[in-house]
Amino acid sequence: MSDGGSGIEALLAVLRPVGFTAAGLVVLGWLVVSFLPRGRARSVLEWASTIALYVALASLFANLVARAHAAGNWLAVVAFGLLLVIFVGGLCVSLAMMVRELTGTGGAGTVDATH
Repeated sequence: MSDGGSGIEALLAVLRPVGFTAAGLVVLGWLVVSFLPRGRARSVLEWASTIALYVALASLFANLVARAHAAGNWLAVVAFGLLLVIFVGGLCVSLAMMVRELTGTGGAGTVDATH
């Protein structure tokens, strides 16, 4: 029987590149958004960058939850787990808003990711 340490290390090995890639996409996306005129392409890119931001944050807090769990620190697991749930919720909302933008069901005057 394994103590689960190798499973946590495998999870952390996956989360690191996902989180760093998402963080890079956030920076790249927001730089491009800064120079685009208002329009559908900008709005879609804003939502894509917002999704990347939530993926980066969720990866960070999933990493912290896994490390706290491995250390047996249940207070940190609960605290970081709560933040993980909040950011995953934000990710779900952002995904729904991007689908809404892509399908054109948002209508005129809807909010975008930056306003």
